[in-house]
Amino acid sequence: MKITEQLTSAVTKTGDFMTLASQDVSGMLSLLNDLLGPVPRPDAPSKLEQRASAAGMIDVIRLWQRQDDAPAATEEEIRQFFTEEELTRFSNETGLSTTATLSMLQTLLPRCVRRRALHEPFTRCS
Repeated sequence: MKITEQLTSAVTKTGDFMTLASQDVSGMLSLLNDLLGPVPRPDAPSKLEQRASAAGMIDVIRLWQRQDDAPAATEEEIRQFFTEEELTRFSNETGLSTTATLSMLQTLLPRCVRRRALHEPFTRCS
């Protein structure tokens, strides 16, 4: 890694920490809800379910739907379920760094998938 990349990474991490970026989830939830589309039904899977099926990872989504305290998603899962353009959109629209965006999605996505499966309000996933 080049020294400029290391410096940029360190500054980004410091900025995310100082602004508590990882604790402000309202913008992220709105955008996540938009990207996931309507709550899935057996005859109408969500975009996420469609992508997971195509990638051979539908079992991950089914686990999240069934389990209250599902483990956080991996970065690989997030990158499989969302396009680079969508991840950039998350980052741009929330004002978060790529690192903070991925971290928040890793935590929020399984919780939100569970709430959507239960048809609970989507305003806050905690």
